[in-house]
Amino acid sequence: MEEKITLYMKNLGISREEAIALIADDANDVSVELTKSQVEVVKQMTRTTGDKDKRKTTRKPDENKRALITAFENFLIEMRCDPIITNPEREIEFDFMGSHFRLTLAKPRVKE
Repeated sequence: MEEKITLYMKNLGISREEAIALIADDANDVSVELTKSQVEVVKQMTRTTGDKDKRKTTRKPDENKRALITAFENFLIEMRCDPIITNPEREIEFDFMGSHFRLTLAKPRVKE
């Protein structure tokens, strides 16, 4: 019991009397039966929405990344590598000397 009081005092930053009162309250807790209407309210309040698609935000196009992919494409065309842009802001695929390659462009987030 003494260890529990000390633990509550340390972790919660409360006095010895408050810790003892908290332990007494925990011992006196009685589970309460809910009525059907209360159960329905609890279910309604804890229900998650199924509208996950509505929460998606649209991302602004990154013109710098598009320009880089286009520059890579132009270079690969000059090298006769038959580039295919699979994602205009991120990925380009090409064949070079009989091997297939995929180039993925990543832009790290700015650290604040």
